[in-house]
Amino acid sequence: MNMLSRTLTSLALVTTLLLAACGGPTVYALVGTPRSVGTDGTVEVEATDGGNFLVNITLNHLPPPARLGDGLTTYVVWFIRDGVAPTLAGALNFDEEERSGSMMATTPYSQFRVRVTAEETRDVASPSTIVVADQLVEE
Repeated sequence: MNMLSRTLTSLALVTTLLLAACGGPTVYALVGTPRSVGTDGTVEVEATDGGNFLVNITLNHLPPPARLGDGLTTYVVWFIRDGVAPTLAGALNFDEEERSGSMMATTPYSQFRVRVTAEETRDVASPSTIVVADQLVEE
């Protein structure tokens, strides 16, 4: 019985290691800031061929941007690293009726902060101070 127990334990360990090696996305919880308390969602990050990372962002319970300030029309996603200017990842595809948004982007970075801001336009040069969600990613 002792031999059977060791064999099963070894088999379970090997299976766990194989499943971990298979990869798949790492999922991070994305929660709203005090500006958008009810907002929640996920950031999924997955390594791609060539060393980049595919980032899939989904948010729920987002208020329309105009409710957060005059002139605000859209949500923009930023990738932020220490000592480097924020990188505009793109505009969130916002569904006002569903109060949800999503987008996909790629980045060469394995460690960065995902920040979602409310903006007047989608092609801004730097993030506003109206942050609705923020999450550190460490792959």
